Amino acid sequence: MTGLDDLEVRLLTAAQERRDALIDFCSRLIQTRSVNGVDDEQHIAQVIADEASALGLTAQLAGEDPRRPNVIVSVGAGESTGLLLLGHLDTVPAGDEARWSAPPFGGVARDGRIYGRGAVDTKSGMAASLYALAILQAVPGALPGGRAQFIGVPDEESGATGTLGIRWLHDRGLLGAAGAIYAYSGDQITLGHRGLLRYKLACEGQSIHTGAAAWQDGTAGANAVTGMARLLLALEELRFEHSRTPYFETFRTVMTPGTIIQGGFSINIVPDQCEALIDIRLTPEFDRDTIDFLLDEAMAKVERERPGVHFTSTLLNYAPAAITREDARVVRALESVVRDVRQKAPERVVAGPANEGYLLIERGIPTICGFGPQGANFHAVDEYVEIESLVETAAMFAITARRMGSG
Repeated sequence: MTGLDDLEVRLLTAAQERRDALIDFCSRLIQTRSVNGVDDEQHIAQVIADEASALGLTAQLAGEDPRRPNVIVSVGAGESTGLLLLGHLDTVPAGDEARWSAPPFGGVARDGRIYGRGAVDTKSGMAASLYALAILQAVPGALPGGRAQFIGVPDEESGATGTLGIRWLHDRGLLGAAGAIYAYSGDQITLGHRGLLRYKLACEGQSIHTGAAAWQDGTAGANAVTGMARLLLALEELRFEHSRTPYFETFRTVMTPGTIIQGGFSINIVPDQCEALIDIRLTPEFDRDTIDFLLDEAMAKVERERPGVHFTSTLLNYAPAAITREDARVVRALESVVRDVRQKAPERVVAGPANEGYLLIERGIPTICGFGPQGANFHAVDEYVEIESLVETAAMFAITARRMGSG
C-alpha cells in the first residue's frame, strides 16, 4: 500500500496475525453485560484490564465509584500522550431479546460479523483500541519516544455528562493528549456533533371533582394535563432553519417534546399535576440561553391562555454543539492513514446525536468525535460489527498513533 513505511506495514501484518484473538476479545466484551442503570461497569473494566495485562500493557482502574471505574491502558515510554483512544463501557438495554436473531449478549460471530448489544457502541471500538496498543507494543520501534493510551469511561449512555469519566479524569490530571479519537462505529471522520438539551417540564393545575358544578361552569379547577398538552404542541410547532455553520448544514435545531409524559391520579378528578420530558438537538447557532428564552416565552403564553396552570422547567442535560479544528494534528494523521490504507479520501462530517467529544474539545484536546469499526443497528435489534473492519481499524489506530508520535 502506497504511503506506508516498513514499520507501518508490519503493524498491518501484526493486526492480521491477531485477528482471532481480537474477535474473541470483542465477543467477550459483548458477553460481559454492562447495561447502564443495571450492570456496574467494574466487571467489563476488569475484563479489559486483564486482557491488557496479558498483552503486556500497563493498565489501571480509577474512578470516584469503585463499582463504576475508568480503565486506563498505556503503551510507550513517553511522559505525555500523543494519541488517546476512547470508548464507553456501558450500553443501552437490549430491548425485546426475542426479536434478535442471535442472543444480544452472546457475542456470536457468523457470516463475517459479530452480533450483540454494544457491538458498535462501543465495544468493538474498545477492542480495536486495546489491540492497537498491543500491536504497537509488539512491533519494536513503532512508537519511538512516544506514548499512546486507551481509556474506557463509565456512564455515557445516561446523557454524556462525563461526571464519572472525562470530567473526573481531567480534574485529577489523568486526561491529556495531543489528539483523541472516540471509537464510535463509522468510516467517516466525525469532526463534531450537534448539541443536546433535555428538560423536565412540570405543570401545576387545580384539582376538583369532574362532576362538580364549578368545574362544569369553569369557575374552579385547572387541568394540568391538557395545559401541558397545549405547551407541548406549541413547542412542537417551533421550526428552525438549517444551520449555516460549516459541516452542520444538513442539520436543524429540533425540539421533540413529550418523549415521556405522566399526570393525573384518578379518572374522576381534574389532574393538578403533569410532568413531561423534552429532548432538543442543537446546531451551533443555538445555545441553552436561547432555548431557555423560547421555552419561558411558550410557558408564559399558555399560562395567559389557561388561568390556573403554572409551569416550571428543570434542566436535565446540556451538551453544546462542538467541532474540532480541521487542521488539528489528529485529523491530519487519521486522514493520511485512511488514504494510505484504504486508498481513498475519508469524508468529514458532524454527527446528529451528541456524544462526549465536546468534553474533550472543551478541555483543549482536539477530538475526532467518531471513527471506528463499521457495523450497524446501534441502539436497535441485531446490532453488529464487521469483523474485517474491526481488524483493519485496530491497525489504522496503531498507525495513527505512530504518526502522532509523542504528545
